Amino acid sequence: MRRLAIAFVSAAVIGGRGYAAGAADAGAGASGPGGAAVEDGPTRTLYSRLGGQSGVAAIAAALIDRAAADPSLGRSFKDTNLKRIKTLLAEQLCDLTGGPCRYSGDSMKEVHAGLHISQAEFYTMVDMLREILEHRHVDLASTNQLLRVLAPMKRDIVEPGGPHAAPAP
Repeated sequence: MRRLAIAFVSAAVIGGRGYAAGAADAGAGASGPGGAAVEDGPTRTLYSRLGGQSGVAAIAAALIDRAAADPSLGRSFKDTNLKRIKTLLAEQLCDLTGGPCRYSGDSMKEVHAGLHISQAEFYTMVDMLREILEHRHVDLASTNQLLRVLAPMKRDIVEPGGPHAAPAP
């Protein structure tokens, strides 16, 4: 199935629930993979604050694994190549956060066309991403910056009034 749930994952990362509102872009207090302290500085990219390639790959893998196993989200991942989705999501996160990668997948609109993703499903995925970032000891400013980067994708992922639509939380 060509319609990868990757865009859903990426867009789900943001949501419209105020998680990113008013957050600073500073990387102060950033931690690397496993919670190890990482040198802070004004030139550090979000990509480096997320742990570089290994960090974004781990975030992408954890998010896809959780979403695919979740009873409320699993339908979007049925009959998909989860390994490919993880790879493309990591590539997209790398690209969007200042890493050396260039996203090579389809647009979020193309990827999610016909999946009828609701706001409730979207917000569930956002919450999953936030929990994963917290578990990885990503600081709040970096989490909010990532959510702001991903937020514009929501309009290409959520289908208002679809068969799975539910009121926004």
